Amino acid sequence: MTKTITNIIQNDSGGTNPDTHAHEDKVWELRFEDRDEISLTKMKMLELLTKGTVPTKTAHSFKKWDLTTTSNHNIRTWVVVYDDKSHAQLTNHDFYSLLSNGHRTIEEEPKVEEPKEHVLPPPNPALFGERKSLTTEEEQAQLRELRQGIREEYSPVFGKKEDIDIEE
Repeated sequence: MTKTITNIIQNDSGGTNPDTHAHEDKVWELRFEDRDEISLTKMKMLELLTKGTVPTKTAHSFKKWDLTTTSNHNIRTWVVVYDDKSHAQLTNHDFYSLLSNGHRTIEEEPKVEEPKEHVLPPPNPALFGERKSLTTEEEQAQLRELRQGIREEYSPVFGKKEDIDIEE
């Protein structure tokens, strides 16, 4: 938005958000000196106002005020309310400059690059490396014999009731 804004028309009937394709209650049409036009939604306007404010403050809301003088002369001003409850009443020129400054600031911000590839760390050698047994070969042979003996002698008893002598 290096072009100079000449007028802002507030469309109270709303319009369509170009990003989400949802209906917005109000849309602002910015007109430039070369007769180019662009429509902005409330969120985009607030973003530009926030980025354009020096020192940085978050814009909470803004509103167009049309003032009528005693000589029936109309003067348009814009009121910007910030999150810290402060506000500024700006002339058209100052408001347009604030928007242009916000756009320039956004363009100058460094772009954050996404990581190209997610690199996995090497596996933990304590968990996934060569396993070393703490038992000796003799102990392992004894364990195998013991397990084999248990398997041969084991007979599962499912659902069998033992005869129990109950003395009365």
